[in-house]
This record gives sequence, C-alpha cells and structure tokens, in this order.
Amino acid sequence: MENMQDIRKHYRFSTFDEKNLEELSVILLPFSDQLAEDFSAYLLDNPYTAAYFQTDEAIQKRRQTIIGWFKDLLTAQYDHRFALRLQRIGKVHVKIGLNGHYVNAAMNFIRDFCIKRLGAAVTEDGRRMDLLESFEKALDINLDIMTSSYRDAELKKVFLSHRIELWLVRWAERLLHGLNLLLMIGLVLMAAGVAWLLVSDILYALRETLETGVIRALGSLLILWMMVELLHTQVEHLRGGSFRVQVFVELALVAFIRKLFVAAIDEKSALTFALLIFGLLVLGIIYYLTAQITPRRKN
Repeated sequence: MENMQDIRKHYRFSTFDEKNLEELSVILLPFSDQLAEDFSAYLLDNPYTAAYFQTDEAIQKRRQTIIGWFKDLLTAQYDHRFALRLQRIGKVHVKIGLNGHYVNAAMNFIRDFCIKRLGAAVTEDGRRMDLLESFEKALDINLDIMTSSYRDAELKKVFLSHRIELWLVRWAERLLHGLNLLLMIGLVLMAAGVAWLLVSDILYALRETLETGVIRALGSLLILWMMVELLHTQVEHLRGGSFRVQVFVELALVAFIRKLFVAAIDEKSALTFALLIFGLLVLGIIYYLTAQITPRRKN
C-alpha cells in the first residue's frame, strides 16, 4: 500500500479539506447514533451480511465500531497512524471472509446518509459543494485503505500459488530429464546385450548348426538395427525433438519376427505359431494406426 503522504497527494487532500472536515464533524457527528441504527438495519436486511451478526452482542459491537470509525473519519489526523488503523479494519474484514463487494456497498450507504444530512444543513450551494468534495475525498481515502487489505491478500495468494507452481514445474522437469537419462542408459545396455546376442548367434552358426545360427543372427541383427534406431530417437528427444512411439512398435515387430524364425527352426507347436502370428497381426494393426497418426501431428 502507498504511504499516507502519497495517498493524500493522489487524492489532492489538502489542509483546506481538513478544515472542511472540522466543519463537517460539527454537522454530521450529532447523527452518529442514527447512522449506527440505520446502518445496522441495512446490514441485517441482507442475508449475507446478517449472518455475521447473529447475536445482540455482535449487533451492539457493530454499532459502537461504526460510531468510532465515523468519528475518526471526520476528526482524525490523516497520517500514518490513521492509515494503520484503517488497514487493521480491512484485515479484520479479510480474516472473517467478508466479500469486498459489501464493503463498497456499505460505504455507499454511508455516503448517501451523510449527503442527505449535509444537504439539509447547508443551504449555500458553493459551500455545500466544497464540503461535499472534501467529504467524498475522505470517504474514498478510507475505502481505498480498507480495501487494500483485500488486494494484498489476493496478491499474496497469487504469489504463493505461483511460487508453488514454479517449484513443482521445476522439479517435474528435473525428474522427467532424469527419467529420460535413465531410459537412455537402459537402451544403451539393451543395445549392448543385443550386440552380444548377435555375436553368440554368429558363434553358434560357426560351431553348431549353420542354418539355425544364421537365422538367429539375422533376427538379432534386425533387433540391433531397431535398437540403434530407438537410441537415435531418444537422443533426438533429449535434444528437444518429438517422441516417436512408432519406433517401439517397430522394435516389438522385429522381436516377434525373430521369435517366429526361431520357432520355425525349432519346430514349435501349431499353437505357438498361431499365438506368434496373432501377436504380429495385433502389432501390425498398431503400427498401421501409429503410422496414420504421425503425419497428422506433423501437419
């Protein structure tokens, strides 16, 4: 909130206005009890504000506080201490959960009440306008400082939620980056394992059955080729490129093809072949669907 000196400057609240408030206090303070009575009736007439005054004690306390504030409005020195008192009032409103709309509406009620009494007491148009202008400034200053507590509460809430959001996003990004690195390490290890599998298949072809070893080595070579493609995709993803799910489907297809080759050599049962072929069919459908979706995303 701005300091009181700046607030006075912004509202052009001068010593002339202070002198006018002295005259206004003589005119309006005798109506303090009537204002408190009418204002309490106004608050009780609204179901929302009436919920804050469910006991006679609360109503009487409200009347006393409005009388005290009304006296300060017209007689207090508009300095830093007065601003602090108004801020405390605003903080109480925020603490009890009072909607700021009703603070503005209540101030409008008080404005109308005082304007009517002022109009009846001062008949000279020029003087009445001067007094009214000073009264409007004082009332606006009071409302401004009171409602600043609402603005401060909203800014604090937004600032806190923004800090939490930034913290969560930052840690989520770090976790995601760590998982991507972990995935990269896993792919490298798997690629090394597939390379060792290819070597063992070649050795099997040289030492044992050539036909079986060659087919196994061919399947392992296909898987190694797909692993290289998968590693390339992951590297591009870490550099900011798009993530291609299609590569994983291709790898699964190659793995099933290798199993089908090996099953044919090992003379597996018809049920095993049927399951492998069915798996290939499902993967083929998935591959087709992903191939159809990928170009659309690029466009």
